[in-house]
Order: sequence, then structure tokens, then C-alpha cells
Amino acid sequence: MPCNHKFLEDLTIEYANWKVHTLFIGTFNPGWAECNNNANWFYGRVARNDFWCILPNIHEQISLINGNRNDWIDFCRRNNLAITDIITSLVNVDVNDPIHRQCVCKYTDAALAQITNTKTDVIQILELHPTIKQICFTFLHLPAFLTHWFDELNNWILNHPEREISVIFLYSPSRGARNGLIGSLCNAKRNRWLQDGYQI
Repeated sequence: MPCNHKFLEDLTIEYANWKVHTLFIGTFNPGWAECNNNANWFYGRVARNDFWCILPNIHEQISLINGNRNDWIDFCRRNNLAITDIITSLVNVDVNDPIHRQCVCKYTDAALAQITNTKTDVIQILELHPTIKQICFTFLHLPAFLTHWFDELNNWILNHPEREISVIFLYSPSRGARNGLIGSLCNAKRNRWLQDGYQI
């Protein structure tokens, strides 16, 4: 059976009943119970990820690391943000196969690259939300297995210059990514995101 995204119903950002200016795009959040995924929304594995400290710190000088889905959606509403992930489903996997289970539950791009997947239609999101001006990826370098997908997105953006959409690659909010960063990861990455070009 495939492994669907844990928040499959939110990938099209239908929850965003406000004018979205910035769209954040991550990779994948496995829905299999066997992955022990305790996230209750995007970037919700807060023991390993500082997203909900970094971004609220930039916009409102607060941390929402101990927040929940409602807190995070309210924050997005207040700041004209929305969040999705690239992968909607991992297709050729079997939850009963220990090798497949390990690949899916590793949460790494290298593991995901080995698995056939279906992707979120970000172009459709952009067409339905004409106020989006900034797309932020939460990784500095595009994984090789996503290059073709990104080419399609980039071509759409180039063919719609009137939209003036900026694409920004941000330092990973994962706590495992800390090369060259000193002190509090939240504060260091907040500063790094602003240096990378993130616009409020």
C-alpha cells in the first residue's frame, strides 16, 4: 500500500482562506502509523525541527515551538503565509516490508529518492492564489530527484513575469543542520534566513 502524506488534505492549501503572500514548501511527512510521526501539522516534529521557533521569531518575535495546529494556522493567517510539501504520496512501498518501512520513516531526501512518488501541484496553487509573491524551500540545495519537478515550476514562474515571484532556498530548520552556526539554533537560523533573502 502507498504511504500518503500525513496532512494530505492540507497540501493544496485549501485551509488558507486569506491572501497568501509567502508559500513555504517542504518535502514529505509520512502518514504511516509505523513511522511514529508525532507531528500534528507541517514541521510539527518540534523535538527535531526549529521551524516554529524561527519563522514566528522573524515575524512576531515569539516562539511557537510548543504550539499546535490551530496556533500555527492562526500565525499563518496573521502573516499571510501558507505551507505545503512537495510529495503527496510514496507509491511503490509496502508497510509490511522492513526495508520500505525504514526508507519511508527515515525522513531523509536520500531515502525518498529511491521511491516512486506523486507530487503536489504547486503550479495549481499559484494559479488559485494570485497574491503569492514568495516561494520558500526549507533546504539550501534542491535534491537531485526533484530537479525535473523544479524545472516545471521554474518555467511557469519565468512565463509569468507579471507575478514577480521570488524563489528562495533557506537553511534547513532541522536541528541536525547546524554547520557553521554558533549559539542558539533558532536565533542563528533566524538571522541566516534573513541573509538568504527571506522577505517579511
